Amino acid sequence: MKKKIVVILLVVVVIASMVVGVFAQPYRIYPADIKVVNIWVGESWPREYYVQVVAGGSNTCWKPWKYVVLRFGNIIFVRVLTLHHRGEACGMALTYEEKVIKLGSCFIPGMKYVVRVNDVTETFIGGRFKQIPPWLL
Repeated sequence: MKKKIVVILLVVVVIASMVVGVFAQPYRIYPADIKVVNIWVGESWPREYYVQVVAGGSNTCWKPWKYVVLRFGNIIFVRVLTLHHRGEACGMALTYEEKVIKLGSCFIPGMKYVVRVNDVTETFIGGRFKQIPPWLL
């Protein structure tokens, strides 16, 4: 009986701390609004592939945070997240942030690949490439 009560109290405390922790955060995490996606290849051997991402926001309360890259065969998912301030007055200005994200070098020549960055999809053929401009590196 005592063990049940202790376990129930522990569960209640953990859930309460999670709820309070979520609402006490000064930021909210959202997927970034993607404006531009380009696939580039670096001057290296083996060829290194990169995705150039330009994310933007319609106010001054967002800032870039993290990105995650997942690959499943021919499909590469890139999730770009932003932090938004809570409870602050925001200026109405278009702001943009650019990131160059490394995709790796394991791409078979002639095979079609799909890169999905949040809600924007771009395709490329392995072995065919636009060389990456030096100012992006």
